[in-house]
Amino acid sequence: MKVLRAIGGFFARIGRWIKETAWIQPLLIVGAIFAVIFAIPHIIDGVKGWFDESDAANKYFAKYQLSLKNADVIPDGEFIGTSKVDNLFTYIADGDQDKVKSITNNDKFFIAFVQKDSSSCKDLYGGLKMFQDKYNKNDEFKGMKGNFKLITIYTDSVSTVDDETNLFDTVWSNHYELFEDLSREHYLENTFYAQNKSYNTDKYSSAFIGSSEQKTCPMSTPLVMFFDYTEENLIQSQKVKGLSDVIFTVDGSSDLERARTLKNCWSHSDIFGEIKNHN
Repeated sequence: MKVLRAIGGFFARIGRWIKETAWIQPLLIVGAIFAVIFAIPHIIDGVKGWFDESDAANKYFAKYQLSLKNADVIPDGEFIGTSKVDNLFTYIADGDQDKVKSITNNDKFFIAFVQKDSSSCKDLYGGLKMFQDKYNKNDEFKGMKGNFKLITIYTDSVSTVDDETNLFDTVWSNHYELFEDLSREHYLENTFYAQNKSYNTDKYSSAFIGSSEQKTCPMSTPLVMFFDYTEENLIQSQKVKGLSDVIFTVDGSSDLERARTLKNCWSHSDIFGEIKNHN
């Protein structure tokens, strides 16, 4: 207690000295002003860094974006739009891997469903970017088969004609049978990954079809689909040919950990390649 009283007395004497010494007060005011001035650039850098991160994620996803343009333009005699996303979903539903690869130019690829300015999508961006940067370059990420390939689809894209029309909802409605297959066919929930995560039919149903009255896709973002059309992976019983996994959450508390999750998915290893929970 004596020590605390001594410290308190010391600061009290400094306070009285400042009050009684007229010339020191302007110096303190000037010093405070300069401190604020010098702190401003650091504050600006911090705020700018936050916006730069958001902008970086959007720029990255936009680079790999598959166009939804004309998803709301349905020609006479047709039932679906003419966007590139429509075409891809049609080829996927038909099991036409040659036409799928004509769009993707790869046997293996991620489809990431994202939205602009989403904090969760920023986390996915960090993991994808790190996985891509380290792909077959870093010792831990060597041995990957094929070239890295990513396709992004923005679920919050709106029509240029009517900004109340969500283009992805239109695609979802037009390809409803495909999304039903994604939710109701048991092969997805029987994958190693789904079993390790304890995903069941209800998990996929709530993600892809929701209730029968629903007019908008219930999918939450980010969501990642992994397709693998290499011969060693194709399973004849797959309803949606080539689709290996649907990832609702890319596990990891850092970009490196999320990159490791994506690596394991790509290589069908760890929780994507064996049953971990034997309870």
